[in-house]
Amino acid sequence: MKILAAKPPTPEQLKVLVNNRPGTVLIKGAAGSGKTTTAMLRLRHLTESWISRATRLDLDDPVRVLVLTYNRTLQTYIQELASEQVAPRDGLELKVATFGKWARDLLPPDQRGLLEPDESRKRLRRLASALGGDINFHIEEAQYVLDRFLPSNLDAYLTARRTGRGLSPRMEQPARQRLLNEVVVPYRVQMDADGLMDWNDIALAAYNDTTADGWDVIVVDEAQDFSANQARATHAHLNDPGSLTFVMDAVQRIYPRSFTWKEAGIDIETTYTLTENYRNTRQIAAFARSLVDGVPLDDDGALPNFDACHVDGPVPVVFYGLYNKQIDAMLAWLEENADLETESVAFLQPKGGRWFDFLRQRLNQAGIEWADLTRASAWPQGSEAVALSTLYSAKGLEFDHVFLPGLNAEVTPHGPGTDDTQLDNLRRLVAMGVGRARKTASIGTKPSDPSTVLSFADPETFERRDV
Repeated sequence: MKILAAKPPTPEQLKVLVNNRPGTVLIKGAAGSGKTTTAMLRLRHLTESWISRATRLDLDDPVRVLVLTYNRTLQTYIQELASEQVAPRDGLELKVATFGKWARDLLPPDQRGLLEPDESRKRLRRLASALGGDINFHIEEAQYVLDRFLPSNLDAYLTARRTGRGLSPRMEQPARQRLLNEVVVPYRVQMDADGLMDWNDIALAAYNDTTADGWDVIVVDEAQDFSANQARATHAHLNDPGSLTFVMDAVQRIYPRSFTWKEAGIDIETTYTLTENYRNTRQIAAFARSLVDGVPLDDDGALPNFDACHVDGPVPVVFYGLYNKQIDAMLAWLEENADLETESVAFLQPKGGRWFDFLRQRLNQAGIEWADLTRASAWPQGSEAVALSTLYSAKGLEFDHVFLPGLNAEVTPHGPGTDDTQLDNLRRLVAMGVGRARKTASIGTKPSDPSTVLSFADPETFERRDV
């Protein structure tokens, strides 16, 4: 499967590349602004700079370079890109990994057992059920507290601005105190008593680890979905001197994990903002923007900007009909309009597993080769032009044509009201998926059960087709 072709740096990107000074740099920009390309170019330039430094100073230790991503699909993609930018050589140690894999490898073999996210949620659910109201909201709020604050500083939650958690439902101080007393603290006590760790505990263990060798260069892609404790842990393993680069867009944040750099103990010395949109057509960017227009932004977020796009194309299409009709219409469009020899295609869905069964069947019947990217351990090396992926796993990737079938209320549940945090996150998630497209984007939904997300789409930015 094709990956992003290497391109010469743009004037915006050159400003980032010429900065080889040690310290922490933030690269931010909206979808399509070339963040990943810039990160890979910066990776190459920093690696060369640090190798030159080691040669100049006659240092014996190898230059250690670490690239971290949030999920495994993006890690396999970045691994391919990094191998094109940085060739293996003596005196260089290059590692590309998900944060979870890297942090877990730091643990001693006899460390406590790992509790997977589903089991962690079950434990939090049992505790949160006594609070009443929206249990899913309370579970996410508890996870937000655990991910953002160090165990010794949980009380800071009582007065902290709930960055990234929206305005509904409100959490006044008495409600926060009750969440700490009845959910967060008991959860930690139970985990310790049972000799278990969750993924946040792994981040904390990495943060506290003082035995591992540090890294001269660290690049973190899609950093908006790193928690505060993950950012702390990453920063703690940077050598002094060293170069750390965070690449992010807060609008594409799909987990409630926002925090401030200051509270994480990270001093951002230089911030670069990428404004041009090199991926999307004006029509795709306008559609994606309408989906997230009005979603709360923080200082590190930028809405998709169709004014910064350089090309025009067809307006996105929303197919209204039963799921099988959506798939048939999408495959018919592909057969008529796409060149699978030279172009790439993605079918993205909010959930994986059985939700892809019918699509796989229809692709096989049509004789179309496909690859499943979700949780793949390596980037597909075959001739497949069609990828299947969950929306979560598609972060950071890009394709010529993107289809989002089955975008129904059933697979995009959220809390009550139109301004709750869960809905904001879903709007970001779908807009992110649309923003993976270079040439065309299409969504499918059932008229009797459309996703609430689609109610935010500007009718002037898409074409409706009943199938």
